[in-house]
Amino acid sequence: MIGNVLASFKQWLIEDGKAVATIESYLNDIRKFNAYLVEKDCDPDVLISRFYFISYMKHLESEGMSVSTRNKKVNSLKVYNDWLFKNRLVENIFISIKRDKVKVAHGSEADVSVLNDQQVEQFLFHLEKETQRNKLIGYLLLYTGIRVSELVNIKISDVYQLTSHLTVRGKGGKIII
Repeated sequence: MIGNVLASFKQWLIEDGKAVATIESYLNDIRKFNAYLVEKDCDPDVLISRFYFISYMKHLESEGMSVSTRNKKVNSLKVYNDWLFKNRLVENIFISIKRDKVKVAHGSEADVSVLNDQQVEQFLFHLEKETQRNKLIGYLLLYTGIRVSELVNIKISDVYQLTSHLTVRGKGGKIII
């Protein structure tokens, strides 16, 4: 039964225009949730319940899973739960992002490693010896906060010399100018 449900869910995600990586991420999270239910010998006819969800989240926490990873799983299971409800495969929506996302105290996030002034100066010094292309890459990375994955996907048609603008396709297809 679960195989057919997941296949239908995947088809809906495709039709909804989700990115391939998003679809695989959702399906992977749901498969892991289902594997946990099988491991705990849960009722195979129950696709999701509040009790099963809370139990799974506590399990992930006890396994030492990071807050961001657990929140990603909350999001995946929320989308799945909403789809199950919409298709009348469950009677209730058991997951709420507002209620179930793990909150993090401000400032307690992992430290971000940044370049100090000396490292920036050294980087810029070495960058001056490079080609125009490599200088542009270096400056974009240093001054814009662009991700490497976004940088490598920039095409010549994304550069607007007349207005000095650049179009960047961000994570999830978002456009940043």
